[in-house]
Amino acid sequence: MQKHIVILSGRSLFAEGVASRLRQHPQRVRVEVMDAHQPDAVTQIASVRPSAVILDTADTEITQLCLLARLQLTLPGLKVICLNTKQARIQVMTCEQLPATQVNDLLDVIERLPPAEYGP
Repeated sequence: MQKHIVILSGRSLFAEGVASRLRQHPQRVRVEVMDAHQPDAVTQIASVRPSAVILDTADTEITQLCLLARLQLTLPGLKVICLNTKQARIQVMTCEQLPATQVNDLLDVIERLPPAEYGP
């Protein structure tokens, strides 16, 4: 089953290269690249409801925008608990690091993703 992936880019050539390589596998993934600098980037991502968002952690512009990503890169086993008092909800985010040397390693991770479930 094809997964929908958003690559959050700060105009990184690496991110564009990853997108290009993933697009060579249209039966496995549908790829969209979104500009992290757009003021409505989060809204755009939410509107397409992707299975996952990929970001290039070597792109310092993006990592400066993403505190959560920086925390999880620094502390790979970290569980982040987000409290939403308005909706009486707790969201637990976890992080996992896996070796990857080729695009097939990334595609394997993407294919193992459970179907995306978005709450209200």
